[in-house]
Amino acid sequence: MEISVRPIRKYEKVVNAIRNAISRGELSYGDALPPEREMIEQFGVSRGSLREAFSVLELLGLIESKPGSGRFVRSPHAFPEGPGAVPLEGSAVLELMEARRILDPAIASEAARRAGPSDMTRIRRVLSATKEQLDDVTHRARSDFDFHLALAAATQNFIFANIVRMEFNLIMATHEQIYGMLEDKNAFVSEHEDLYEAITVHDSDRAGLVASLHIDRIYRTLLGAFAMQ
Repeated sequence: MEISVRPIRKYEKVVNAIRNAISRGELSYGDALPPEREMIEQFGVSRGSLREAFSVLELLGLIESKPGSGRFVRSPHAFPEGPGAVPLEGSAVLELMEARRILDPAIASEAARRAGPSDMTRIRRVLSATKEQLDDVTHRARSDFDFHLALAAATQNFIFANIVRMEFNLIMATHEQIYGMLEDKNAFVSEHEDLYEAITVHDSDRAGLVASLHIDRIYRTLLGAFAMQ
């Protein structure tokens, strides 16, 4: 069987290099990143790819931009104590969820308008698989990713699909923390089922409303959980 491997994108090369430099201690809290021109030459990327990398690093909570001064390594609490992916800070998680409060209802509404039979089948299969190991946070996170990606694919708009991939690539870096806080597994499943039913009957208004209530509940839960830390 031939397995295709997605080539690494240019901006990802920069993101990985900065993350590795931080985890090895080569970059520390408060350190300034090199000037853009120097990094463009170092990594062999365009200015656009470099700035895309900066956007991802800021979403990860690893760097911050100070107008007129440059970009700097952010709080040491953004970094893991052991090997593995760098988790999002609590504030970055909440900012991501705030963005999803705007994007998710729009994606669900558009999915309800445009979904075809194959899209329905894909969403239904994800729902069935989701119920198999609800106590496993990694399985739940991956199922959540698959479900929202299936919704985005049903819009027939590749931009929505790429937005969802970016969101969940960030979420998966710290999924154990996030889904550990989201303990209401029954609501997780029932809300996804409600979304599926709205999309099945092409009720775009209801799909948008259900998606809004779904992400609002998640946002409020995480907001309360982070406030307690």
